[in-house]
Amino acid sequence: MDKKTIGILGATGYVGQEAVRTLLAFTGHNIVLGGRNITKICQLFPETTAKGDCFQVDIYDRQMLHRFCGNCDIVVNCAGPANKISDTIAQAAIEQRVHYVDASGGEVLLQQLRRREQEIVKNNLLFVVASGVYPGLSELFPAYIAEKYFDDMDSLELFFAGQGAFSLNAAYDIVCGIEADSGSGMTCYQHGAVKRISGNFHTSYTLPYPAGQLDTYPVISREFEQMAKCYPIQSARFYNTYANKAAFHTLVMIKAMKQYKTEEQKKASAKKLAEQFDIRRKAIDDFTMFHLIAAGNKSGRRVRLAANLLYRSDWNALSGKVAANVARMIIEGKQEKSGCFFAAEGVEAAKVVEALTEQNIELKLH
Repeated sequence: MDKKTIGILGATGYVGQEAVRTLLAFTGHNIVLGGRNITKICQLFPETTAKGDCFQVDIYDRQMLHRFCGNCDIVVNCAGPANKISDTIAQAAIEQRVHYVDASGGEVLLQQLRRREQEIVKNNLLFVVASGVYPGLSELFPAYIAEKYFDDMDSLELFFAGQGAFSLNAAYDIVCGIEADSGSGMTCYQHGAVKRISGNFHTSYTLPYPAGQLDTYPVISREFEQMAKCYPIQSARFYNTYANKAAFHTLVMIKAMKQYKTEEQKKASAKKLAEQFDIRRKAIDDFTMFHLIAAGNKSGRRVRLAANLLYRSDWNALSGKVAANVARMIIEGKQEKSGCFFAAEGVEAAKVVEALTEQNIELKLH
């Protein structure tokens, strides 16, 4: 194997820590870690002395950031909040001519990067954004099912459920998403377009253990819409779920009261949201689940399939695993494309999902 250098920024955060652990466990590449607190990095990952090195990096210091990126073949950004970082790290990756994976940045970041896509393609680089759990695995998982089990898919329903905490950075990004009105609530994807749901939809649904019966809310993100168009899927619905009604009501209140106009309001709303999601259901450990129901055709036969993807820890750790495996696919695979993409377009969904199933993620099909 041609040994490469993978750089991870935000290595001490919840997402970054799991990305580092995944790459240390499942690759033989050099791992270079960057963060504000180099002492903490070295304490968390003393084994990196054998596979790489640790650097103190202030991502807003151009010289430090460019020096870090220049030491890498690919940079994985796990730092946050994404709405403050924007394209700062990605621009440094372009200028240092290295591949880039972002665990969180989505449609806005993709639009920013496409202003320089000609340069990215010219240098044979691959930039993949929205490479966490949601968005990220929320598109990679149905893409994997569509590729492997269907010639064409008539209908898809995907449920996201979990129990875990939000960091303040993640909660801040959610509040910024509410302000930007990203994602279309009470909508579905049908025949090439996002449409309002006028008829009945699931107000609650019983998912496999440990999720159980949960309130559901239909929403279509730009990433999910693009995935549905690519395959193409005639009718697709995505449901977010809420085990904690207070968390959902907090989201609704932030939007209704427009509690995001100032920086102080954003921070206060993020704190309130993080506190609500930190309330756990008793007797249930943290988990992350995607439950999928699909119908279509395969080799001239009608197929109806239910698939359940379960990770027995919270979504922060799983986001790190997803981002790490996307980076692995880019650096180890035969790169056949260059440019800027969402995860389900940028890498082979099957390879990412199959890698995850070798890393304590359970997949059951019926």
